[in-house]
Amino acid sequence: MDVNVLNDRIGKLKKWEQTDSINEILYNTLSSLSTYAQDRFDELTREIRDETATNISAPVIKTAVCVEKNVVKQLFLFPVSSQPPLNSPGYVATVFAECDYPTIKRMMRKTFKATVNCKTETFEAQVSLRYSLKYLQKLQSLYYMYSENEQPWVTVNGPYFYKFLDVISERAFPDGIDSFEIDFGDYEKYVSYDKVLLWNVTPVTETVASCEPKPAYNAIINEHVVKKLQLDEDQYLVCPMGDKFVSFRHGRDLYVRTYTKQLTEIKLMRITSREDAGNLLYLPVKSNKKELGLVDAYARGRYVPTRGEAERVLHSLKSVADFSLVDLRVLPCTDENAAKLKGIDYNYFIETNPILSDKKLLHFALKAADRDIWAYEKMYYVLSELQQRFYEYCCVGEMV
Repeated sequence: MDVNVLNDRIGKLKKWEQTDSINEILYNTLSSLSTYAQDRFDELTREIRDETATNISAPVIKTAVCVEKNVVKQLFLFPVSSQPPLNSPGYVATVFAECDYPTIKRMMRKTFKATVNCKTETFEAQVSLRYSLKYLQKLQSLYYMYSENEQPWVTVNGPYFYKFLDVISERAFPDGIDSFEIDFGDYEKYVSYDKVLLWNVTPVTETVASCEPKPAYNAIINEHVVKKLQLDEDQYLVCPMGDKFVSFRHGRDLYVRTYTKQLTEIKLMRITSREDAGNLLYLPVKSNKKELGLVDAYARGRYVPTRGEAERVLHSLKSVADFSLVDLRVLPCTDENAAKLKGIDYNYFIETNPILSDKKLLHFALKAADRDIWAYEKMYYVLSELQQRFYEYCCVGEMV
């Protein structure tokens, strides 16, 4: 019916009750049509997303900081490392520096006076700071574990990794250290000794339910089955075992095929998605969780380095919601530009095989919320995410 005719007939109604009743009927009808259209659109979006999503969602790696005495109260967050870093003569301790990146860089350029009490003697020593190797080595080993399992690396949002610093002395202490005192001077207010880095990754050992050798062309394949895993809530990586292996999920079981070893138990690395209820954390969880939409599922790796695509990536990262992209430009790869825009060695261990030896720099100017001491570390996390998409460029960033 024509709208003008409808309005004309409603206007000729003499009783206001009839007019009010007609208006209410029309309002309810249009509201129902709008709700129906929205529901149908949402249903169609879900169907398309389900058809295009071919892989299981990537693991969500969570990191947090906890006071040492409260670590045992965490159920699903575990210490990243409780051991001294490997190959570190002169290691004294690991401290947590709650300050921004420029301040940490100034601290790392200085030396500090320390008194170290050993079992047999007391020493006066000069100490310096560096990023904590015992944590970075664990992050590196997780990366290689992904590689061994033939899984694509999932960038870790690890701003806390770069706030933990190893205190290194100019001399070694073979008798062991009983206690120590360090004079950090003006930086003392930033430093604490009782903080521990946690994440949702922990090693587990599982018994093999069955192992059936199968002959292959030139080898015997041992197919191990691991049952009773929480595959709906957790994801698992097989720890390197010095032997070629293939792991895959079938139904609710995890299968591990080896080519020389027959195993009775298998060491796994569990990445849990469960949450601690009412946890006692000093600093809250940061994660690499993303809000993936229909465009992500449809793109399947076809990324064009435009401002719109960069902003879409930025907005999909939940932990950097307060970031904004100010500018994006392509720069020549010169020593001057590389020196000016060089940041922390974020994901320094990642192996890359660039097709182009002289990649141009894709420069991102980013802005964060005021007084955010995690801003630089968040920026390098964003750059790591962008680098995986825009691999033909070398992604660099600058805080403005």
